[in-house]
Amino acid sequence: MLGKHSKLCFGASLAALVVSVILAAWGFPKIVSKQIQKQLQIENSSMMFENWRVLPMPLQFKINLFNVTNVEEINRGRKPKLVEVGPYVYKEYREKIILGYGENDTIKYMLKKTFHFDAEASAPLTQDDELTVINFSYMAALLTVGDMMPSFIPSINKGFEEFYSNLQDAFMTVKVRDLLFDGIYLNCVGNQSSLGLICAQIKSDLPPTMRVAEDGNGFYFSMFSHLNLTASGPYDMVRGTQNLQELGHIVSYKDKDRMTAWGSDPYCGKLNGSDGSIFPPIQERAPARLYTFQPDICRSIYISLVGETKVFNMSAYHYEFTESTLAAKSANPDNKCFCKKNWSANHDGCLIMGVLNVMPCQKAPAIVSLPHFYLASEELLEFFESGINPDREKHNTYVYLDPVTGVVLKGVQRLQFNVELRQMNIPQLEKVPTGLFPLLWIEESAEIPRELQTELRQSHSALRYVETARWALLAIALAAAIASGVAAARAGGLPLCPRNNNAVSFVLRPAPHGIDVNKG
Repeated sequence: MLGKHSKLCFGASLAALVVSVILAAWGFPKIVSKQIQKQLQIENSSMMFENWRVLPMPLQFKINLFNVTNVEEINRGRKPKLVEVGPYVYKEYREKIILGYGENDTIKYMLKKTFHFDAEASAPLTQDDELTVINFSYMAALLTVGDMMPSFIPSINKGFEEFYSNLQDAFMTVKVRDLLFDGIYLNCVGNQSSLGLICAQIKSDLPPTMRVAEDGNGFYFSMFSHLNLTASGPYDMVRGTQNLQELGHIVSYKDKDRMTAWGSDPYCGKLNGSDGSIFPPIQERAPARLYTFQPDICRSIYISLVGETKVFNMSAYHYEFTESTLAAKSANPDNKCFCKKNWSANHDGCLIMGVLNVMPCQKAPAIVSLPHFYLASEELLEFFESGINPDREKHNTYVYLDPVTGVVLKGVQRLQFNVELRQMNIPQLEKVPTGLFPLLWIEESAEIPRELQTELRQSHSALRYVETARWALLAIALAAAIASGVAAARAGGLPLCPRNNNAVSFVLRPAPHGIDVNKG
């Protein structure tokens, strides 16, 4: 009877062990994965949805401007001396306006940004500060004309002298508020026939940095007012309800599934990555690169894995910008398709490290780089007497990502806007040195607030409990199987171990009667 019970007990524990192995190897991970997907997917019922739709905290939008301190010397051909002034800090609020849902697990939305000046964070700086900076729109306009009809520059410049009030050189002294958001007034009433051509062309193209004045007799130029007035998009993004690893992937922008600004090349035109606000969880091994789509420069960019670290007492993967992203085509041949327009007589926009000409994207000869030309060619630094000092800690772009949820724990994105200062045969530019001149650089930064940090740590703790339970259940089942197996063996319930066993070997056992073991 005892052997029978031991055998039943061993069978039950063996079955439990098999079930535990299945749960540990497949069941628990599947359950956990489903729960994570349920909370992260862009669905009305998910925990992530509302935080994705309306950013729960404002980003910090910081602007640093380059004040020019030796204008007269530059006009005589000397190297520029710059002093960085900033940051001017704005609170950037983000909201997504949902337009509908697509057939391929996508959601269509517009992205609305709203900026409010943060006087406390900016102090002692104010928006009424006056700085002397490169006249960005003037140089951009001249370069555009110069690339198409160089001989037309002297006559068109007569119109610019009326278009820009008190145009003495390539620089202007302006209030910060006017340059950034309120707008600098540009006049369209004058005697020069070329002024009419200038205003007609601007009205026809109406670049985002220009808006028509209320009286209709001019325009206002500002760097960022268009971000505060209009929503960008529409974006089509994967919701992750079918495949969580595709969560956040942008599949189209303005109803186009590729960027046409860079021609037909599949690399430069590819929409790759998320909008930077959401990433899929990293299940096993962190990818070497993370991609984000940047509509302002009409391309996707990537940041590269640095390693694993700790942020807010949580494990995180650290990614940052590397030189290969904006590398010259000699260093990164894939970037050859970004070479479209000359930014000077010596370069095609790709023969030099660390810059990108966004003329094909923005229809204006602006050059973007990292702040202070970090990770760019030293040739760019040699143009300046002082004021340009690249520093990894101050000027790089990085993100810390939670591997379990894909949530950005902390991130900073930085970008500098430059325009070429070029010597030309007009009074304002006849002696200036030719080189790439910075106007300002921006920093968008955010980190999850304390309450979300707490929620995330609690979620991690719950997952650790589940993981502990997973292996504890397997260990208990294994121990029970071993114990019941030993008990069954001792009770004689297992045929492998009979209770009454002769110690005499079969080889030495006498042969049955009549059989001679020595016969073949």
